[in-house]
Amino acid sequence: LALDFVTGKLESNSQVRADELSVLLTKLGPSFIKIGQSLSIRRDLLSPAYVRGLKSLQDQVPSFPTAEAREIIESELGSSIEEVFEDF
Repeated sequence: LALDFVTGKLESNSQVRADELSVLLTKLGPSFIKIGQSLSIRRDLLSPAYVRGLKSLQDQVPSFPTAEAREIIESELGSSIEEVFEDF
């Protein structure tokens, strides 16, 4: 972004940077995807290019493995899911 600003290409590269942000948030995982999804509807905060770029996080994100989710939840809770929840 700084190089885009210095070279005067901030506006012309905004869609590319928005798409890169979407890819980055996806790589960072579910929490960051959720942040991107929330931002994708904030037209008052982001430029139209960034809103378009983040819209892909609404319906084009990779699935998150259930086994991995269970492992994280159980680790955080300190016990098995069955001990804490009636239905999961």
